[in-house]
Amino acid sequence: MVNKKDLRGGIEKMREVAQLLSGWADDMESSLEAKEKKTAADALSAAEAAPAVKVAPSADAAPAAPAELPEAESVRTVLAAKCAAGFRTQVQALINSFGAAKFSEVAKEHYPALLEAVAGLGGDPNAG
Repeated sequence: MVNKKDLRGGIEKMREVAQLLSGWADDMESSLEAKEKKTAADALSAAEAAPAVKVAPSADAAPAAPAELPEAESVRTVLAAKCAAGFRTQVQALINSFGAAKFSEVAKEHYPALLEAVAGLGGDPNAG
């Protein structure tokens, strides 16, 4: 037969363990969020730091080949960084402005314009 005192003591120990695990999970989640924000901020800084180079063609030069479009993953990284910085609503609105419900539906030829528009996001993310 089970002693009620032993049973209550076991239940109390289980509650203590549950509280410890819950605190540990909260700490891990906070750490992960901090790392994600740092990674997103680093990616955004790298994207914003990339120099824009414009070269004027000479009069006798052959027509230039169209500029290479950015890869989807690099655009996605910049968008993710802006979302992590609090601009999720504005990023979604920009994606929608290109006739897409999600980034994967944005036509590749719109990537430069999308990047330019996202780079213009700043200030208070809750302002618009």
